Amino acid sequence: MKKTIILISILVMTLVSCSGKNKTSDNGDRKQTVGLPNPIHESSAEEIAEQLNVRFAVPNGSKDVRYSIIAGNFAQMDFIWNDAECTARIERNAESEDISGFYYKWSNETPCTVGENSATAKWQITEVGEVVGICIWQNKASNLTYSVSMKKNADSEKLIALANAVYVVQ
Repeated sequence: MKKTIILISILVMTLVSCSGKNKTSDNGDRKQTVGLPNPIHESSAEEIAEQLNVRFAVPNGSKDVRYSIIAGNFAQMDFIWNDAECTARIERNAESEDISGFYYKWSNETPCTVGENSATAKWQITEVGEVVGICIWQNKASNLTYSVSMKKNADSEKLIALANAVYVVQ
């Protein structure tokens, strides 16, 4: 019986210590501490141009355009284009060639050109039957890495058109 009480006490203390701490503000209100801060900061095209010195072109027919800055160094534009969720990203001084956030073993790949830059369009069918894809490229002169991604109906023609519609020489 004594061992059971000790085990229950340890369990309760463990649960309490893992459940997050409450802080009290100066006016007595209770606020709960929550994990890590979100690295994505909602932004505007103007703020991205000012803070990161990069710009996106918005493709014709795009809807629901939203901008954000990720971890202080990625510019991101999310939008709907041709009935597909799309994302465009730009990073200065990128160490990785793929900044898309899509990590598939791509089954289709096509070399292409975006502006004056060599690029690669990649796409595949997902486990739920959607055709997703990315196009990635670098502008060595401006030291910028770019990506566009589509979450539906992707193919090389659409990915290349999307990349060229988003790209602005910087």
